[in-house]
Amino acid sequence: MKTQINTMTDIKNKQAVTTRKETDAPKVKPTHRGLKKDYIAQARRLLLALTLCCAAIAHVQAQDPALPPTNLGLANVYDGVAGKPGFIYQGYAQYFQTHQLNDGFGHNTHSDLKVNSLLQMNQLIYLSPVRVLGGNLGFTVIVPLVQIIAANQGAQAPSVNPGVLGDIVQGTAIQWSDKKLFGKPFFHRVEFDVNVPVGSYNSDYNINASSHLWAYGVYHAFTLMLNDKISVSSRNQFNYNSHFIGQKGKAGAYYNGNYSVDYSIIKSLKIEAAAYYLTQFNQDSYDGNSHYYQDKYSIANTKERVLGVGPGLAYFAPGGVLIEAKVFFETAAKDRFEGTHPTLRLAIPLSK
Repeated sequence: MKTQINTMTDIKNKQAVTTRKETDAPKVKPTHRGLKKDYIAQARRLLLALTLCCAAIAHVQAQDPALPPTNLGLANVYDGVAGKPGFIYQGYAQYFQTHQLNDGFGHNTHSDLKVNSLLQMNQLIYLSPVRVLGGNLGFTVIVPLVQIIAANQGAQAPSVNPGVLGDIVQGTAIQWSDKKLFGKPFFHRVEFDVNVPVGSYNSDYNINASSHLWAYGVYHAFTLMLNDKISVSSRNQFNYNSHFIGQKGKAGAYYNGNYSVDYSIIKSLKIEAAAYYLTQFNQDSYDGNSHYYQDKYSIANTKERVLGVGPGLAYFAPGGVLIEAKVFFETAAKDRFEGTHPTLRLAIPLSK
């Protein structure tokens, strides 16, 4: 199932955030050209996702649309494995600490703005005995809770909605658990997810736990057992966003992927090298015009990108319980914050 949603509070780099209520038309912001000192001093471009993320699960009002939270590194080891039919609970905790805010060209804006978040996400999975296309039909519901803190040294920080409920995600999947690839055990899953905008949102705040839009994603996750000690896992997801509710702004479509290679130190303990990657395909649009922000506000690039890499450990406890801990260090970010992402995952089979 969707074992991760941008559980990080994904923070898109949107500038000139104020405490004024967002209007349907975007606010004027300085051009990216040249990164002049006055622009650097004002740079506050941000988005929250929280990612948990994964996804953070938070959205910051901004001048051009921001990507909603998505799955960035919440689950890596054995991501394609779902176990036998029945109920499974997965819990996630993910903290995002801001290091720097990058513009659309990947340059550090040296902004003093910091938006950190702590995500706690609950996921219930049901893998049914019903067979579809040779696999088992499954369903999942994800409920994220996110605490957000914003600070801006020497200037007013954006206002944060005290509500912590993020948007609920519902997924429908087909899981294949008895396949082979190159003669090796191969577990994989295809899932369609819907982001339902029911989380905490109030337009009086700059930062909200809800993205305030309908979003749709489809992904394929797999785990390939190379031998008794080494396995490779990956999740590749493609996402489409609707317009923000009651507004004309629309964030572009994007891809996010999670990847890992793990090695068993002992039977119950694995070390892993893990990574995630996000890239936006097309420019943000306004009222159907994908050149609006470039033509009117000289924002040359509204597309986001980020890469996170880091080490991790996975412990397999009695009863099929899995505990996975890792930390991601982000780099190559464009049009968003860049930081670190400590992440904890707990998977518990509820059916015996």
